Amino acid sequence: MKNKIALIYLSVDGALIALSMYMGGAWLLNTQVAFICSMLVVFASFYSYKGMIAKKLENMEISQEKDLLDKIDDKHELFEEEEAQDLMSEEEFKEFYKEERAKLSGAKKSFSNLFKSWSGALGIFRLLAYVVLFISVLVLIKNEFFEPIAFIFGISALPLATVILSSLEKN
Repeated sequence: MKNKIALIYLSVDGALIALSMYMGGAWLLNTQVAFICSMLVVFASFYSYKGMIAKKLENMEISQEKDLLDKIDDKHELFEEEEAQDLMSEEEFKEFYKEERAKLSGAKKSFSNLFKSWSGALGIFRLLAYVVLFISVLVLIKNEFFEPIAFIFGISALPLATVILSSLEKN
């Protein structure tokens, strides 16, 4: 899997380099700086969240019992393995699920998720990656090499590669 991810990311970066060579040197510089900063942010986010989960596992904060979200999503215990799955028709289940999910949506849910995962969201590696991104933009602007469109292409290459990878995984 790691090799497939690396191959997809390098292929997208190769396409960026080819486009940048056609557009000029400033484009090449901007797309590569943006791509590298984007990779730093993604990997730093991964390691921050990985560390957060490892710490929760170490402190036994992650348990097998149902949390509040599971109790709300499954208040009739439809997803219990020992329970029969045919208690509701498919249409009734879809309607029930939509109603329960609607109750949980909104800013309150986002804030509670952020509060629970603050150590991953504000991890030192992730913050440092954003600082590198910010400083890179400032250096490009100061030296009059900054091309906003090229920088956006470089930043968006990684999400594009992720979409390509996920669509390949579905097939």
